[in-house]
Amino acid sequence: MSVPSTTDPFSDLVALVVAPGELGVELCRQLAAGLDGLATVELVPDVDAARHWCAASGAVVVPLVAVTDHVGDVDAAVRGLDECAPLGRARVLLLTARGIHTDVAEVVDRERLHSVVPIPWIAGALGGHTRSQVLRWLRDHRGGDDPSDAQTQGQELLEAPGSALLRDLELGPEEVTARLLAAIERALGPRPRLRLPSGVRVTRQGRSVDGVFVVVEGSVALDRDTPVGELRLHHDTTGPVVGILALAQQRRAFFTARTTSDVEVIHLTLEQLDRAIRTEPEMGAALTAVSIRALARRLRRSEQLQVEKVELNRELTEERQRLRDTLEQLEAARFELIEQARFATLGELAAGVAHELNNPVAALTRAASYVTEDLLRLLAAHPQGAVARAALDEARTRPPRSTAQERASRRELEQALGDSGLARRMLAAGVEDPQRATELAGDETRLALVEAAAGIGAAVRNLDVAAGRIGELVASLRAYARPDAEPAPVDVATTLEDALRVAGHRLRGVRVERDYGEVPLVMGHPGQLGQVWTNLLVNAAEALEGDGSIRLTTDSPAPDRVRVRITDDGPGVPVEVQQRLFEPRFTTKHGVVRYGLGLGLAISRHLVEQHGGEISLESDERGTTVTVLLPAAEPSADTGGLPCD
Repeated sequence: MSVPSTTDPFSDLVALVVAPGELGVELCRQLAAGLDGLATVELVPDVDAARHWCAASGAVVVPLVAVTDHVGDVDAAVRGLDECAPLGRARVLLLTARGIHTDVAEVVDRERLHSVVPIPWIAGALGGHTRSQVLRWLRDHRGGDDPSDAQTQGQELLEAPGSALLRDLELGPEEVTARLLAAIERALGPRPRLRLPSGVRVTRQGRSVDGVFVVVEGSVALDRDTPVGELRLHHDTTGPVVGILALAQQRRAFFTARTTSDVEVIHLTLEQLDRAIRTEPEMGAALTAVSIRALARRLRRSEQLQVEKVELNRELTEERQRLRDTLEQLEAARFELIEQARFATLGELAAGVAHELNNPVAALTRAASYVTEDLLRLLAAHPQGAVARAALDEARTRPPRSTAQERASRRELEQALGDSGLARRMLAAGVEDPQRATELAGDETRLALVEAAAGIGAAVRNLDVAAGRIGELVASLRAYARPDAEPAPVDVATTLEDALRVAGHRLRGVRVERDYGEVPLVMGHPGQLGQVWTNLLVNAAEALEGDGSIRLTTDSPAPDRVRVRITDDGPGVPVEVQQRLFEPRFTTKHGVVRYGLGLGLAISRHLVEQHGGEISLESDERGTTVTVLLPAAEPSADTGGLPCD
């Protein structure tokens, strides 16, 4: 069904009605009357028919589609209409007899629902409403085109009718203020102007407001007292009527209104304002327009401030991250300084200790050598010198024996000699062969000579061992504290042994077990690695408190990796503090920061990372294991690598 308009400057426009039966016919009649001279009207019974009509009509221009609630689900119906491009560009008018719709969320979200009209509609209103919808469509889709003949003939149709309030909202601030002043003076007669200098408070925060000020010229700002001082919240957004919002605040001012320039104002009491509104028809519209404009400016300013706040928060977050990065860099620099100071101090200490110990150690070594040589010359002239020399040499070279081995040898000698005391003398003299012991038991003079020679040999051996241990300790201390100019291939087992010597006094009562596997060398600084092992060993010893065991293990989990594990069987570390153990100045030692100023593990991690490695900790009630993973040195001539053929 088609209902043409009588005059048709926009003959290409068609409004489509989707409604069944008599309701559709009545809608067509109402729309045709409202759109006369603007568009023709077509009627289809449902959405499928609308799509078929659109496909058959070709290049039809549809500014408006009116649908009723008979289409069922409105979201689905509009979605179906939008499948046809001309209908997808049209404004949608929903006519409904339902009190509530829950099927319009999609069309509202997609901005595809432009108007809702109840059924039954107000007599005579539907035609004008649909005309306004078509005119808005024309503004949106043809307002920027070059005017055609048809548009020129009907140009006046493009101006939609508007209320006095809407017209006032489109005026400039000076014009709307002039309209307000004119309405006031029509109702109340000419009003005296008050001229005020800058800085005058016309309302005060929290004080009662008994009237309003209409600003004719000049500017007024709104301030508010806050816990951080007085803040200026509004200046350009104040508006020409000051005090109107106090009416919604039980006549107490929310702001302090202060003039910021020379101003000219009109004062109205609330009674005068009420009279003007009641007696002058335009007064209400003008006052409403002024208030809406002021509130709109304040709302835009509030939204702008919210955006600025979000941007400032983002900048603040970025600045915090930069500060955090800077602090981490400063912390790293502090570690470097602490390491340098520690190595410098240890270097001076090592040099002094080495200087003081080298001469006594050399003297001990020479004395042991001289005593041995002199004894050998003396024994050469003794009638039983061969026996004594054999006892002396055996005592000097005899390796350390375990308690179990000593006990087994003593039992064997007791069986042969039948005397436990004599068996102990033989064992102390280094005589373990039962047959030889039996021979010596019958010659007290010869036995005494063997005992004396064995005692002297054991003493010389002890001198050699002590001098060697002191020399090794000095060498370890030098290697530990020596500032390394360049990384070099390092045997981790050697650095572990150096650390055990340096920290030996902290390990008294602790059993140390070694399980060194065949591992490649690592490229690094022996002194720095020694510091890592020393820190870890001392921490383990303090956890054991002189009773327990520490196990050192080295292996190679991958060809290019060396792993060092230091395990103790102490009480373990609580889970909640394990992640903080590598933080500077964090300690679990009864709240007291001790060894290394609380920086031992933090520096250890820093040194391991400098070597390109990783350090981790695992702990439970059975003990703690610290694992250090280091990259292996690349094969070269210095590290045992073979050249390519």
